[in-house]
Amino acid sequence: MATVFVNTPGKLEDPKRLKRLNEFVREMESINGTWGEGWGELGTKYFIRDYDVFQQSFGSEDEDEDFMDEDKPVTVHSDDKMTYREDELKYFLKWPEYDFWQGFVKLRNATNSTDPEAEELDRFFFTTGYHGDNLTIWTQRGEMLRAWRNVVDKYPDFGASVYHEDGVYLDLIDNMPTDTWQSVLGTLVCMALVCFVFLNNLFTVAIASLSVLSICAGILGILSWWHVDLDPITMAAMIISIGFSVDIPAHVSYHYYQASIQEGPMSPPSSRLANCLSSVAFPALQAALSTILCVCSLLFVNLYMAEVFVKTMVLCVVLCNLHGLVFLPAILILLDSIRWACRPKGAAAQRPKQPNTNSRQKQKAAKVQPEKTTVTDRPEI
Repeated sequence: MATVFVNTPGKLEDPKRLKRLNEFVREMESINGTWGEGWGELGTKYFIRDYDVFQQSFGSEDEDEDFMDEDKPVTVHSDDKMTYREDELKYFLKWPEYDFWQGFVKLRNATNSTDPEAEELDRFFFTTGYHGDNLTIWTQRGEMLRAWRNVVDKYPDFGASVYHEDGVYLDLIDNMPTDTWQSVLGTLVCMALVCFVFLNNLFTVAIASLSVLSICAGILGILSWWHVDLDPITMAAMIISIGFSVDIPAHVSYHYYQASIQEGPMSPPSSRLANCLSSVAFPALQAALSTILCVCSLLFVNLYMAEVFVKTMVLCVVLCNLHGLVFLPAILILLDSIRWACRPKGAAAQRPKQPNTNSRQKQKAAKVQPEKTTVTDRPEI
């Protein structure tokens, strides 16, 4: 529904002015496009039409002839035959059948009248409705809002403006790609800084950041395949999903880095990876399953917002686990293996020697004999 505020209606007793106002309303009613079409006069609340019927019914001086004639139904005149009388407007607004129009009309004291109680029209608004299957799509609703504004701009003498309850969000659609990549980039940079504070390793932070960037690109790509447009709801779900996508790659990178510290810089990459996955893999799968189950409960509500949020979060969780448990470990162990093999003395020379089992058993079997003492106040051992 479009709500059109007419701030400077002017002197509607002038037939040309009234006709132009009616043309404005007719054009708003007849707007159509790929998004849908208007309901026409049936879906419009415009007080001038009821006021015309009121004047026909109660404004005639020959009441004995025309008043309340059941065989002669009162209909709205055509736009060029409508009349408007300023002095009867206040009576129209107080009539029980039409008193609801007081919420649409604002009066003021008449400027050029000798009657101190005389009032005239100051401003008013009218509403008109539209329908279409494509209006569930945010981009199509944005096209509809632009069509409304184009019509309003054609009548600047009325000082009109159009209001739509979702207009604040629809105005963001044109700038949505820029806002999205800026938000993704800002979140990614902040995540990288936080990871660097705790990891203090540029190599590990770079790998985790690239994983998050890959997850974001995957979410946007698959959502486009699912015919989900980039609208404010998708953008909000995307930003929330970035927070989830940071989790698993950061955990894997952190535990892999901690394993290299605990086992020493000479530990083989396979040992670090085993230590890392043994700590992260199963909890990550549990977290993924619980998150998907919780989010899927939104599907019980038939809302576009819920559908987009579920799709985005399920994609985020799946891609996050694939990157954190498959791609990221593979990249880490591959690069570490290359670095291990390129050491100056070779990987085999730097590998720590395994202790001999037989010599260890011999050391356990040997007994250390303490020196004998000649002190008499202690028993001999």
